[in-house]
Amino acid sequence: MQFRQFLYALRSRITLRLAIILAVVFGLFFPAALLIPYHLRTIEVGARIKVAADHQRLTEILSVILSEPLWQITPEIANISSEVVYSDPRVAKIEVITLPDRKSFITNDVRMHSQTGPFTSLSREIKHGEQAIGEVKLTLAEDLLREDLEADFRRYVSTGVLSLLLAVAFILMVLQWRMVQPIRRLMSESARLANGQLSEPIALNRGDELGQLALSLEATRQALQRSFQELEVKNQQLLEYSGGLESKVKRRTQELEDANISLESALNNVNSVQNELARVERMAALGSMVAGVAHELNTPLGNCLLVCSTLEDETRHLVRLMNEGGMRRSDLTKYTETATESTKLLLRGLQQSARLVGDFKQVAVDQSSAQRRHFNLLVMLQELVALLASSLRKTPFILELNIPDNITLDSYPGPLGQVFTNLVNNSVAHGLDGLDSGHMRCNAELQDDHVLITFEDDGSGIPPDIIKRIFEPFFTTKFGQGGSGLGLSITFNIITNVLGGEIKVSSVIGQGSRFEIRIPLVAPGNPESANPLLNN
Repeated sequence: MQFRQFLYALRSRITLRLAIILAVVFGLFFPAALLIPYHLRTIEVGARIKVAADHQRLTEILSVILSEPLWQITPEIANISSEVVYSDPRVAKIEVITLPDRKSFITNDVRMHSQTGPFTSLSREIKHGEQAIGEVKLTLAEDLLREDLEADFRRYVSTGVLSLLLAVAFILMVLQWRMVQPIRRLMSESARLANGQLSEPIALNRGDELGQLALSLEATRQALQRSFQELEVKNQQLLEYSGGLESKVKRRTQELEDANISLESALNNVNSVQNELARVERMAALGSMVAGVAHELNTPLGNCLLVCSTLEDETRHLVRLMNEGGMRRSDLTKYTETATESTKLLLRGLQQSARLVGDFKQVAVDQSSAQRRHFNLLVMLQELVALLASSLRKTPFILELNIPDNITLDSYPGPLGQVFTNLVNNSVAHGLDGLDSGHMRCNAELQDDHVLITFEDDGSGIPPDIIKRIFEPFFTTKFGQGGSGLGLSITFNIITNVLGGEIKVSSVIGQGSRFEIRIPLVAPGNPESANPLLNN
């Protein structure tokens, strides 16, 4: 990664001139670096072949010219004859021996001591007629061959370097004349265009690519000049329009401010009316509950009154018998039995009345104050069903609870009870209206830190064209027949704003409706809040 960044930084700093010079240098250097060793190798091979041929030829010459001196055994003549071959500076040593005794006849190795080699030797027989009379051994040194090869290498290298320098110098002159100067001029013209100096034309009388680039810059200059002129005209028109537009904006802004004030006032009025209607709806539900409780209390209290009257009559009868002196033991026993049974009936009736009053008191406090507290969901709904029993007893409908007894909430039982009451009243008034029988069921189950409450009935269902509007304020299918259209709207607001949950509805025509309410076990908001329903 660092090597790549280094290459990128190096490449960004290389100018066009340097890039071309480097391309030329590498373009000439690499072929030369590959071809020079090849040529030298070829020359060396050729030179070695020529030396080998000369070596063989000289050895054969010696074997011919030394046949007579060796036959006549005249070493002096043999030395004189061998000097012809020994005059070649490549010859290092000439050695002649006689056969078959292999005695040295002549030896000439004066030059060999001053040569460094390496040395190569070649032997030939010396014949006189058909008889071998001796053997000549010719030794050559490669000193001259190496010197010739080194000279050729220096010549090739100097020629390559000189060619490279001349090529670079020539390319620099051509670049300076044909590219660098025109490009610098075009760069200055481009900088002038960038600074907005568009008065002077751009001209570069050339037919190559740089000339075409100059023509493109000139076309760009003319287009920019026309655009700036048009912009000046548009700016002048905008300045003329801005004066009138500013006054229009001020006037429209004032109109919008007035409209916003009116809308805020109307919204405040609507909120006040909605809060008042919600309060009236809750008080109406509470009033209906009071009437139901009064009806429920009438039976046990009436029974208690009847038992008290009976006990009073029996007591007067016992007192009269006691005053007249005609009281018998059987009369006293009958009275005690009657008193015991009466007290049992009185206690049972008063306990039932006290339980109803306690339930009504708790529900009434919850409904009116929306107080937050810990409560058991089953107990709260059972208390509410007990208070709704009087009104449901007048209908052919049955309300069933299927609530586990281990669901405890830290929430607002009053608003939750109002939700349950609204759902029951909505089913009775709309879903089950006109039916001879019907069932309403309320189920609940824990889901992690939430509870899912489902309320369903087997009534007529909700038509698809109005199911999406049932939570809208003041929407009702019984407008003018006692329906306000606020029951389900208040239910939706309580669930979403107060209880922090959500409500969904589904329905099938002819099979009934189903409301799914999912609320947290711990209601959101400040536990010390006095009345979250009004605050929201």
